[in-house]
Amino acid sequence: MTEDINKSKTLSASDAKLLATLSEQGQNIFTAQMATEILNQPSAAVRKRLHRLTQKRWLQRLEKGKYLIVPLSAGLDGHYTENELVIAAHLIEPYYITYRTALSFYGYTEQPSRSVYIATPKRKSALTFHGLTYHFVTLPAHKFFGQSRVWIGEHAVMMADREKTIVDGLDHPEHAGSIIEVSKALWRGQTELDFERLVDYSLRMQNRAIVKRLGFLLECLDVGPPALREPLQAHLSAGYAQLDTLSPKRGHHNARWRVLVNLPEDELLRWRET
Repeated sequence: MTEDINKSKTLSASDAKLLATLSEQGQNIFTAQMATEILNQPSAAVRKRLHRLTQKRWLQRLEKGKYLIVPLSAGLDGHYTENELVIAAHLIEPYYITYRTALSFYGYTEQPSRSVYIATPKRKSALTFHGLTYHFVTLPAHKFFGQSRVWIGEHAVMMADREKTIVDGLDHPEHAGSIIEVSKALWRGQTELDFERLVDYSLRMQNRAIVKRLGFLLECLDVGPPALREPLQAHLSAGYAQLDTLSPKRGHHNARWRVLVNLPEDELLRWRET
């Protein structure tokens, strides 16, 4: 309590107004522009104020012009971070969280990760904050769909739905942790997934490799209605797609699904024994 009181005495009236207003608005992550509007001061003066508050550990700088408020409960040392999904929601618009991060959110993978994957139609370089790296994967307009709002405490976050999480993983297995993690998701989510939607999503992506990987895995795992494999078969192309983009380009060719199975099938399914 003494630390909290001592820390609060370092605030000027304008500092207190800024933090109190943001707190009332539920904005624990905010931009320099928002601070300028609240204080009605020149932007240069506000930038200096934000820099000073960061030095005093009232704020943490996420990236240029974007800040995280450090609560009093963090004490004088200011060791604090917000939930990584909430932070991700403030880094770019439009966006949704997907790949390995969404697989973990739905409980489909136990693989630890120090990365957060964010899909967006824009280009943005990765950034690292508190030991986590936020990766921005640029998607063309026809692939940017299948997201919905989820709640992390009081914060709304855009998350790929279960089916889009899997389809995105089939599009880029390297961002999902490997095709094995996508295989786990199909198996573990088989009672929750809408397989008709899953097939529809795979066709909307306009990437035949997704269709081939999905058909192969559905048949290999024997999940989903068998009849839904027919539209996938109808959309195969002549070439072979690597099953796993993280594995070497060697293995056996599955002619039915036009897939280069470039990892042992027992490795693909071994996790079911544990």
